[in-house]
Amino acid sequence: MIKRLRKLSFGAKLLTAFVLIIALTTLAGYFFMSLSVNRAFSEFTTGRYSQQDRMTFNLFRAFYEQIGNMDDLLESLVQQQVDLPAIIVNDDGQVVFTPNLRQVQVGRHIDDELLELGTNFETPDGQQWTFLPTRFLAGLELEEGYLQRSRRSMLLAGLTAGVAAMFLSFFLIRQLTRPLRKLDRASHRIAEGKFDERVDILSSDEIGRLASSFNEMAASLESSEQVKKRLIADISHELRTPITAVRTTLESLRDGLMEPTQATLSALHDKILLTTRLIQDLHQLALADSGRLSMHPRPCSIEDIFETILETIGVQMEDEEITLVREIEADLPRIEADAQRIEQVLLNLLSNAIRHTPAEGNIVVQAKQVGHKVQVAICDSGPGLSKLDLGHVFDRFYRADEARTSDDTGAGLGLSIAKALIEAHGGRIWAENAPDGGACFAFTLPVSIS
Repeated sequence: MIKRLRKLSFGAKLLTAFVLIIALTTLAGYFFMSLSVNRAFSEFTTGRYSQQDRMTFNLFRAFYEQIGNMDDLLESLVQQQVDLPAIIVNDDGQVVFTPNLRQVQVGRHIDDELLELGTNFETPDGQQWTFLPTRFLAGLELEEGYLQRSRRSMLLAGLTAGVAAMFLSFFLIRQLTRPLRKLDRASHRIAEGKFDERVDILSSDEIGRLASSFNEMAASLESSEQVKKRLIADISHELRTPITAVRTTLESLRDGLMEPTQATLSALHDKILLTTRLIQDLHQLALADSGRLSMHPRPCSIEDIFETILETIGVQMEDEEITLVREIEADLPRIEADAQRIEQVLLNLLSNAIRHTPAEGNIVVQAKQVGHKVQVAICDSGPGLSKLDLGHVFDRFYRADEARTSDDTGAGLGLSIAKALIEAHGGRIWAENAPDGGACFAFTLPVSIS
């Protein structure tokens, strides 16, 4: 039975529930109505006329004592057509005397339950008789008639309510299942790869909120699919450019169209290094996305990390005639981080700042404590970022001019890697324009508690 119910549709389950509720309500109403009617009739018959019954019984017993024989008494009552408001029942439960009642005939058998309502008496010859007032019979007939009419009324009311409820539930179920059917069709279309599918459900109930969540999920899937397609296209382009250059050069060398000079071999080596760096960057991002990036955090000093980086990048800054301004607070607390990963972040941000800072410009490196975090900012004196750039500067393969070249400026993954590494440390990174011009890249890292 339970398995069959599970196979029913949602609408069929609702309709079945409505029908069962109506049936149970009707049965409960009938049961309680019968119980109350029986109690009311019992109180009416036993309470209101009990004194009158005793007087009638005493009169009947006086007649018997006067005549002295039950058969003669009953025959006399019949001949004189005495309208005695009672029936006489012998010890076998059969009626031996009855007034002019059509519902009770002489010889009829009376139920024991009804006999208990009468008065028992014994004659000197040892016979048992029951004196039963006719009002019990009349009340019983009235009660049965009332109950029959009530049954018919309850049945008619139940059928009417059932038909009305089924009619109303049909429209209600349609209203409930229509948006569910829309969601079902939309989910199948999304499963087929059509991520632009949406459902137009305007209600504000639970189904409406479900539809809103579904649309948000579909929009997120569509955005992810677009990012995936764009990422695949960008990766293909970035890899195709240096590989094509290497292949073309090698074919020219093979065919004797070019001489294997030192410059030619250096150019080939640079293209291979560029391709290798791109593959390594993509591998790092893939590890960060999957949460498998190797991290070894420990207490370290952000100032010591700066010193290490300046040994690497200081010469380049001198060649570019760029001045480095350091604004690092004294007695900064140590941070909880993987020093090599933070070196990579700072190197990417400084390389980006150098690339966009004009000659004789300056780069400001700031570090200060903000609450339980250390905030680091690198600001350049370049042209700054547009509103579009601010929203996409950390996107993979994004460049401010949307160019896709294969020069040694990289493939647009440096800032994406920096963002992944900072977030892996539990920090936050963002970009903004400085008030006096230029772009600022800032990030926070948690303070070491040891």
